[in-house]
Amino acid sequence: MKELRGHLCENVPLKPYTSWRVGGPAQRLYKPKDSADLLHFMKQLTPEEPLLFLGLGSNTLVRDGGVKGTVVITQGALCQLQVEDGTTIRAEAGVASPTFARFAARKNLCGAEFLAGIPGTIGGALVMNAGCDGAETWDIVRTVETFNRHGKKKDSFSK
Repeated sequence: MKELRGHLCENVPLKPYTSWRVGGPAQRLYKPKDSADLLHFMKQLTPEEPLLFLGLGSNTLVRDGGVKGTVVITQGALCQLQVEDGTTIRAEAGVASPTFARFAARKNLCGAEFLAGIPGTIGGALVMNAGCDGAETWDIVRTVETFNRHGKKKDSFSK
């Protein structure tokens, strides 16, 4: 791998990255510096490389035998938050859900209060449509930008 700005290691225990603090190692673990670094990293992976993303590891169990392939850690990375057009929050996948809720409240934007009780990241909340108190993540989403495993940006989902 050439010119990565993130951190790539081999045979890394995943215990510190899960809320249960159990489980085996990742064959490879990558913690990107930012989204551009992640895109660059993904472009270098072979198509057959197993790839798993892990946010805060909330309620995640990793088998003792570990995980083959590469695990991308988003906690502490991909955590940019900003307000666009005064009413829309742009959040990267690694932002903790409670952090998002507090940010929205400080900006006097309502609707995300329920995320204060979700123990995970925005990326995970999107995948599982996390919710509570009658509200769900996809209720407050306008657009999602994604990219494929080759680092190519895909069309955005828009409501």
